[in-house]
Amino acid sequence: MKRIALGRGLDALLPTSKPGEDKEIAEVETNRIRPNRYQPRKQFNDDKITELAESVKEKGFIQPIVVARIDNGFELVVGERRYRAAKMLKLENIPAIVYDKITRQDMMEIALIENLQRENLNPIEEAQAYQQLLQECSLSQEQLALHVGKGRSNVANSLRLLTLPDKILRMVIDGKLSAGAARVILAVPGEIEKIKLAEKAIDEGYSVRELEKLVYGDSRKRSARRTPVKSSLLLSIEDKLKNKFQTKVSITPRKKGGRIVIEYYNNNGLTRILEELKLSED
Repeated sequence: MKRIALGRGLDALLPTSKPGEDKEIAEVETNRIRPNRYQPRKQFNDDKITELAESVKEKGFIQPIVVARIDNGFELVVGERRYRAAKMLKLENIPAIVYDKITRQDMMEIALIENLQRENLNPIEEAQAYQQLLQECSLSQEQLALHVGKGRSNVANSLRLLTLPDKILRMVIDGKLSAGAARVILAVPGEIEKIKLAEKAIDEGYSVRELEKLVYGDSRKRSARRTPVKSSLLLSIEDKLKNKFQTKVSITPRKKGGRIVIEYYNNNGLTRILEELKLSED
């Protein structure tokens, strides 16, 4: 197998090889590759894959995919669209950069960053990928923002979308409702009211600014109804709680006191939280 040095663009996404863990390029059997289990992108445009397949058929692969060795073959790290194009063309082999070992966190981060750089993710896929990294890798929002090259506020605003009703999430995924409009709708109390406003925004073709006026009213009313800004101390406490419970935690300050919300997604998650709180039954 021919040894190579990666180009700067792709190399920036991948972990630096350690001594004895040299990366290499090889023709890998397509049927021995399994998809990246941490692929944040859930929807692929079949027409775009067909176009890519036609290009590959005519000119070959301009850039290899990236895979990691596993027991019975390889797991895809970067290059889902090229991999799908190869399967569409029923190619027996595909050029790949092969790593002997990549950690789970590296797999998740590389897949997310590669998609973000190519702007392939819809806002909900992006938010779900952030949430997965936070939960499975025990990262704080600051650490995650640093890893993916985003501002902490960008990450936080993205994660807020996941608190919307499923019906509105589907509207965003389908491109009927923008992420900006969805964030405005977050300020509306009640799930039914949120859904009704989202449907009205789509039917009436509201811009984000028009939606803001409808939700917040004039500037005075809007300022009064905004959630109080969290202090750096509250943000720090929030992140410590997220790391402790390994789930989404939000602190909402009020004029007097506030509230803390700890979310769980299944019975195992609830049990883990109760154990941390020492509330589980003996």
